[in-house]
Amino acid sequence: MTISIATPVIQRSLAIPVSHACPLCGQPLDPVIARFQRDLEARVLHRLEAVHPKWKPGEGICPDCVFEAVRQMRAERTESAIQGALPLPFPLNGRGDAHLLPTPLRVNAHPNYTGRGVTIAFLDSGFYPHPDLVRPVNRILCYADATGAEVVEKERFKKARVTNWHGLMTASVGAGNGFMSSRLYRGIASQARLVLVKTGNPRGRGIRERDIHRALAWVVAQRERFDIRVVNVSLGGDHPSTGKLTMLDELAEEAVAQGLVVVTAAGNGGQHRIVPPASAPAAITVGGVNDQNVLDPRFRRRWPSNYGFGAHKVAKPEVLAPSIWLAAPMLPRTWVHNEALFLWELERSSDRELSGFLQTEYAETRFKKETRRLPLDEVRRIIRGRMNEQKYIHPHYQHVDGTSMAAPVVSAVAAQMLEANPALTPSQVKEILVQTAEPLDGVPFAQQGAGVINAGAAVALALRARGGLFEELPLSPRLTRKSVTFYYHDPSARSVALVGGFNGWQSKKYHLHGPAHGMWQITIPRPPADVYPYKFLVDGMRWAHDPENPARMEDGYGGLNSLLVLSKTKA
Repeated sequence: MTISIATPVIQRSLAIPVSHACPLCGQPLDPVIARFQRDLEARVLHRLEAVHPKWKPGEGICPDCVFEAVRQMRAERTESAIQGALPLPFPLNGRGDAHLLPTPLRVNAHPNYTGRGVTIAFLDSGFYPHPDLVRPVNRILCYADATGAEVVEKERFKKARVTNWHGLMTASVGAGNGFMSSRLYRGIASQARLVLVKTGNPRGRGIRERDIHRALAWVVAQRERFDIRVVNVSLGGDHPSTGKLTMLDELAEEAVAQGLVVVTAAGNGGQHRIVPPASAPAAITVGGVNDQNVLDPRFRRRWPSNYGFGAHKVAKPEVLAPSIWLAAPMLPRTWVHNEALFLWELERSSDRELSGFLQTEYAETRFKKETRRLPLDEVRRIIRGRMNEQKYIHPHYQHVDGTSMAAPVVSAVAAQMLEANPALTPSQVKEILVQTAEPLDGVPFAQQGAGVINAGAAVALALRARGGLFEELPLSPRLTRKSVTFYYHDPSARSVALVGGFNGWQSKKYHLHGPAHGMWQITIPRPPADVYPYKFLVDGMRWAHDPENPARMEDGYGGLNSLLVLSKTKA
């Protein structure tokens, strides 16, 4: 049996229901909302069929009944169920098909911000102009080689060298547009402009603090030329911080003083050890979290990233971000990428095609004689085992790990925030990220700082900070004793409706007013005490969760529901 781990799709076609009421609860079915049943996840569909054997998908179902099924499945989820028994290179996420969750979904990224108009500089061991960075539009403003005494700008850097891989991964995790995966594995700042700085030395003997210093000094000098706002440094220096500022720390402080958001990786190993430039007090130092490839925060675990005190005894890290199960493109024309393409084609081949291939001379060079004589199911198991071993999740992507990959996630969120409010200072960006982070239960502050970043909440506060479009406007939803006010920011929307458990998911009941600078809003009477899932229906064609509301859970349709949690009010 072949197991697909490509783009998630429903396992069978679902007809749009023609009935006017949910056959399970009798609630009227809005035909606009009923169209989304085509996106119902396979696992939810199977659950509904098991619990309600007389129900047929063609009869339709209301989102409230789907919500109840998802809530029950969520309550039954266990650690062992996440790890699963299927031969996959990552934990099961419990969604439709077995696939790796996209990075924006993992951190609740605001869907309407992609780093447009913001330039991020990446310092790393090398880079490659991958399609995720240059197609359909080349977003690389400059590639600079800072490995020599003089920094040299180059137009061509297309050699697929091993040293280029790490930088390709960090840049793509943060700002790739997922071009080679039909945008599935895009980064959070998928429209940001990029300045790529190759860091190291001509002898290739590792990267030392003076090498990082030289590269960062060039970025600071070119800040105005390229309008650089964020610098990602997924590299570390030579020696642990002693509590005193090193030359590299001082340069990072100067970069922040000149308006650059400096984001650094805490390092891996779980040691009480912080090295420059992560030790710079003004830098945003990023530790890691393992979300186990699920959206349920109950299963978040701390990644063994480094922690401790930087210069002036500032506690590090400030925040955590996903540092495992992150999709990144493979370096083209390398043996790893070539093998991935080859194995992926074999894994998808029919039994007849696979049997024929095993008789070819080429197969003799790639498979042992004993392997070629095995039953086809066993050959497939061996192929899948190799794909898992190499972390292949797509013909062009692997999953990667480490705080080197967590840092660009935060850099990308910072770019979103600066797109939302260009007036933000680096200190404000840091303060908002810390303020909106979600702490991990049972993990000491010293090892996690403020906790796991919440990208949507960070952008929401950026919009409301000084200079933002919605300065001092409350966050959504705003509760009073008698009403609830919802806000939704989408400048491109022509109409927005509020649908949820409090109005029977009827798209004609609650239309938001606006837009004023793209902000839509509505105030409704406060419903009775309960937990209500809700979404925004945009232009009658798509629905979206409320990125400003931290209360959320899987919706069973491949996305998220926001939750309006109401307790009884005092008279």
